[in-house]
Amino acid sequence: MRLLFVAVMALWIPGGANAQNVATPPVSIESAAPDASNGTLTVSGSGFGSRPFVTLDLVPLNVQLAIDQRLIAIVPLGMIPPGSYLLTVTRGSQAADTASIEVRLGLPPAAAADSAQPRPGSGSASSVPATPEPSQLPSASDAAARVGDKTISVADVDREWQRTDPTGYLSASRQLYDARRRVVTDMVNNELLSREAASRGITVDALLKEELPKRSVPLPDNAVTALYESLGDRARGATVDQLRPALREWLARKVEPELAKMTYIEELTKVSTRADTLLIAPKVDVEHAADDPAIGPQGAPVEIVLFGDFQSRTYARIALTLPRVRDLFGARVRFVFKHFPANDPTSIAAAEAAACANLQEKFWPFHDTLLGQAGALDRARFTSVATAIGADRTKFDACVDREETRERIGLALEETRRYDLPGPGSILVNGRLAPEPPAFLPTFEYLKRLVEEEVARQARAGR
Repeated sequence: MRLLFVAVMALWIPGGANAQNVATPPVSIESAAPDASNGTLTVSGSGFGSRPFVTLDLVPLNVQLAIDQRLIAIVPLGMIPPGSYLLTVTRGSQAADTASIEVRLGLPPAAAADSAQPRPGSGSASSVPATPEPSQLPSASDAAARVGDKTISVADVDREWQRTDPTGYLSASRQLYDARRRVVTDMVNNELLSREAASRGITVDALLKEELPKRSVPLPDNAVTALYESLGDRARGATVDQLRPALREWLARKVEPELAKMTYIEELTKVSTRADTLLIAPKVDVEHAADDPAIGPQGAPVEIVLFGDFQSRTYARIALTLPRVRDLFGARVRFVFKHFPANDPTSIAAAEAAACANLQEKFWPFHDTLLGQAGALDRARFTSVATAIGADRTKFDACVDREETRERIGLALEETRRYDLPGPGSILVNGRLAPEPPAFLPTFEYLKRLVEEEVARQARAGR
């Protein structure tokens, strides 16, 4: 009887004698059909199991029904813009337990222009009007209004707008610049690729198929963590382990090919055809206070103003890279620090403590030590750092206790609002807001590019 029991268990327990011969089929996705009326996405394939983890562009979806060959996920189709989305289905932690597919949701504008009927499974309305072609933006000399014999030009309107609402004007100018910058970057890249493909007598698709795999490099595990952290609330409470397969799929299908393409295009600009982007970002006149912490000569051709929060990981990565950038560029760059704490007691307390250290001309040692060592941002830590850097402990404690620098931090926050900055970690390069770094570009390379691009811009301008 005991031998019979053991034999039966060997057959039943996963990993038993016969179970080893039963291979679990990999997850595969054949199609995904949206249903706008029900707000669902029906996915067909195989190997889904009864409890798959489903994401759309890394956002976890609630699964309404799941069987091995079909699942139905809830998607707010009426609330998301038309476009291509990466759908990922995960059953477990092995490579064969995850599959992805590009899903087209809604009709693109170009398709809407030539079709009044929805495409099968598009989830679009039954009749979509063609997108009207807008007129070009007016030039500065164009008339905006006439009053009697007086003509008010677009330039007059802009000057008055800038005078009466400088922050609003700056914000609108940056939005227009960012949109133009995205478009011109795509145009330049496409032209470079077209020229190279033509020189070889092949198509652009064939060129990329040949060249990108040579330059595609799997990103390390810390890229998974960084991507997860960037999701914020979009993770909808899912842990990094739950999302890890989807994150890996996103990196492999979206980020790594794009990085390889960027690398290849940069190579083309060096060995094939020179390309310069001549658009200039809107500029602000940066206010300089006598007590702004700074490193580098005042006459440096490149001034980088850093808006820092000691609780911001983004700023910490930038700050800890500054020594390498200073070593590379020397007297050609001046760094200026301005406080931009979050609306949080801990961030504000750290900013006030750093400002107290600055009163003793100890800002940079305090700044580097506080960011370079792990620990809580509390009074005990501030005092410990102040002591370690050789600040006068009595004066420092008195400054913190009396909140002597609170007004200074308040003024700094008002200054950031005038510059219409997106948040801590923002950078102004000679008064121009630096773009966000490309995905997973090392911070040192990002800062290096900012300096080199500004130096090149000045060279083109004949400075």
